Parts: sequence; structure tokens; C-alpha cells
Amino acid sequence: MSDKPRYEAFTSPVGEAVFPWITKADTTYTPEGVFKTDLSVPFEQAQEFIAKLEKARSDFIASLPVGKQTALAPRPVYTDEYTRPEYPEEAKDEEKKAIREAWVGEPTGNVLFRFKLKAHVNTDDGGFDQAPVVVDAATGEKIGEAVFGGSIVRVRGQIVPYTNNAAATVGVTLRMKAVQVIEIVTGGGDGSFWTNFDGEE
Repeated sequence: MSDKPRYEAFTSPVGEAVFPWITKADTTYTPEGVFKTDLSVPFEQAQEFIAKLEKARSDFIASLPVGKQTALAPRPVYTDEYTRPEYPEEAKDEEKKAIREAWVGEPTGNVLFRFKLKAHVNTDDGGFDQAPVVVDAATGEKIGEAVFGGSIVRVRGQIVPYTNNAAATVGVTLRMKAVQVIEIVTGGGDGSFWTNFDGEE
């Protein structure tokens, strides 16, 4: 019998992909690579999903020793989305930096969820590679081309609870196992990050 934990499955609401890396892993800060995307969803349409994630977090807290239940602060399962700055077409990097530093974002009315999947998992026997299955929602066929920000998607995966003793927090990570692409954007987009989200690895 396997002693691996069984994680609760989820299907996200339909939303807009924000800075997605779903067909290729991002190795900027993690050499092993990580697949990831934020998902922008109108707050009203996210209520059922938020409740599901908060219940998973609460159930996990209830399973901890009594001392830890009160010592760890729950982390939010989403963050508010704010407007991002727009740059002149010919703006140089230093000009973009100045615009970002002066920018005061306004709430969009949407919330952001973050989904992640390690591209390589280290184990005692050497580890293994993995990637989310990315399919066209209409045809079910796999998509190999890059999916850019602004694409309309739905994410499926596992809710993975965690504790961070150093920060004295408890929360859930959303492990991205599959992505349904409803409307694809294959080029363009702004690579700047402007959301204040500090989800766990």
C-alpha cells in the first residue's frame, strides 16, 4: 500500500492566463524549471473555488497538532489583481522601470490564483520529469505551441497543503496537472509582473 498522501483534485473556473509558462518551463530562477501561470477570474465567479480552497486549508489545519493549529496563520488562497502600467511602444528598459516605480495600480475587480508544477522532481532514485497536459478544450488535442498571456483557460490539478514554520503560516499550493485552452493567444503580451502575489513554491 502506498504511503503517499492523497491530494484533493480541483478544476478551476475559466479565466485569463497571466504570464503563463505552461508548454515550456521557466528556468529563470529555478534551474530545474517550473511550469506556472496566474489565472485572473472575476471575484463573483471565483466564489465557489475560493470556498473549496479555504475548506481544504481549514481541513488541513484541523489535522495538525493542537499547538500548531493556533501558532500558524492561514495564508490567503488568492490575491487581488491590480491594473498594470502601459509602456510607450519605443520605451527603453530604464523608461519602463521608471514607469513601474511611479505606477499606482487600481483594483480590477478580479482575483488571481497561482498554479505551479515542478518540471523535475528529485527523489532518492534520481527523480523524474513532468509537465502539465495542455489541450484544446474544443478538440481535446494536445497543444505544443506557446500559450501567451490573455489566453482563456481552465486549470485542473491537486490541492497540496503546506506549512511554513519559518514564516509561521499554513496554506495550499495549487499543483497544475492539466490545462484546457478555450481561446489561445499565441503572441504579444507584456512580460512585466505587477500583482504583489507572494505564493509559496
